[in-house]
Amino acid sequence: MSTYRLIILASFITFFSFTSLSYAITESKERDIQKLLKIMGTSSIVQEMSDVLVATVITQEKQSYPNMPKKIEHAISNIIHQVVLEHASELDRMIVPLYDKYYTHEEIKELIKFFNSQIGKKYSSVLKPMMQDMFPIAQEWGKKIGAIAAQRVEQELKRYGYK
Repeated sequence: MSTYRLIILASFITFFSFTSLSYAITESKERDIQKLLKIMGTSSIVQEMSDVLVATVITQEKQSYPNMPKKIEHAISNIIHQVVLEHASELDRMIVPLYDKYYTHEEIKELIKFFNSQIGKKYSSVLKPMMQDMFPIAQEWGKKIGAIAAQRVEQELKRYGYK
């Protein structure tokens, strides 16, 4: 891996390591937030982040080494997944202040009740596949409105004497 890429990877990891906020929170609220995060499945979020990081690093490395063997890709993937897994609990600790900031303790308790309910469990189980189904729809919509916006911007620029 090139020195430049190692610096970028280290910067990425450092950024996420030092972005936790200083905060005062009761032990009870923090425990409930941790419980909520577990119920909501933050481990799957960590897995998805790990997958994205693996794909990014392998794509970058393939630009430098187009004939990189699959066993090297596999080794890179294993290393990144292992490092992410080793440090996954840090992400929860860094997320806790956000939940503390945006939700009262009572709201956290209500969210726990919701995610433990049948509809909350269903919401959790269908959210990821539903988002995957939404992605191509949103892409198509983005193409459509992107073309409309580009046309209108071009017209506005012409109005001001550009292009």
